[in-house]
Order: sequence, then C-alpha cells, then structure tokens
Amino acid sequence: MGSETLPNQFIFNEKMDKDTLYGLYTDDFPYIEEIFATTLQHFDADFGAVQLAFEQENIEDLKRAVHKIKPTFGFVGLLETQACCKKFEDDCSRASSFTQLTNEYTNIKNMLLEAKDIIQSEYLRLKAFNASLL
Repeated sequence: MGSETLPNQFIFNEKMDKDTLYGLYTDDFPYIEEIFATTLQHFDADFGAVQLAFEQENIEDLKRAVHKIKPTFGFVGLLETQACCKKFEDDCSRASSFTQLTNEYTNIKNMLLEAKDIIQSEYLRLKAFNASLL
C-alpha cells in the first residue's frame, strides 16, 4: 500500500522498431537480452569478414559477408540497417568495378558500427532492467 508500481515495459532505442521486437518476442525481456548477447558475440567475426572482403577487393565475398550479417538486424529491430545491407548487396551485384563500391562501403561500415553501439547499449540496459525485476 502506498508504493507505486512501474509498468514492466522496457523502452527501446528510437532506432529500433519496437513493434518488430514485441512481435518477435512479446515482452520476454530476458530472451531479448539473450538475443542481443548472442548478436554481440558474433558481430565482430561477421563484421571482420565484411572488412576483409573489402580490403581484398573481393566483391563476391563482400556481398556474401553483408548477406550473412543482414538478418541479425531484423532480430534486434534495426530494420533500417537491415534494409541498407540489402541495398549494399544489390549494389555489389550491379557493380562493374570495385571502386564503384567505395562510398557505399564507407556508409554501410559506419552504419554497422553504429548498430553495434546501439545493440551494446541496449543489451546493457536490458540486463539492468531484467535484474531490477528479480
């Protein structure tokens, strides 16, 4: 009596599509935390494959590496990042020379790094949120 209860609602980063997240996971915040943790565990290796393919100027490997990392962003509600990955894949398919991809690569690389920062931040916030519910 006298103590107010706060809603058990986590407010996601504005760049994350909350409808997608709630559609996939309802309000299972411990599971969302697990998904974010798994995403972060694999991110560096997947991103490294993208970087390596670019450094080697291998368009097919670059397209393949971006294709592999792309679904990750749907699972964490970063639909804009996922769409940009798809566009970059398409750019790779259309490119007649590697130099045509340089600007697009810089954009996608920066977007992927920003996405990692967002996922990391939200993971830590989710972890604290879930701990507060115990």
